[in-house]
Amino acid sequence: MIVDTEFGAVTIRHEVVKEIVYKAVIESYGTVEMGKQGFFDKLANLWTKDESKGINIVEEDGKINVDLHLVLEYGLPVKRVAQNTQENVYHRIVSMLNYDDVQVNVHIAGLKL
Repeated sequence: MIVDTEFGAVTIRHEVVKEIVYKAVIESYGTVEMGKQGFFDKLANLWTKDESKGINIVEEDGKINVDLHLVLEYGLPVKRVAQNTQENVYHRIVSMLNYDDVQVNVHIAGLKL
């Protein structure tokens, strides 16, 4: 991701954006873990870092699309937990990266005790 300023260009690596999203998700109440819950997804998660599991970020034409696959704590209101996580990620990206066009999609992959 390249941000143009009056002094030149600033390049932000994709891993930095994923780390920002990961930390915002972890700080959200009710999120137990991240990642898809299928058999092949679990195998693929064995070889990936924790910060990249369940996070997909696409940047096109100055717009950031974030897809999160979350496992939530059983017994909590799913809609409220997902919405709070969505808001936390959105505000963290807007405040830290100064992006205005951000879309955060939350996919509930499962529930865990």
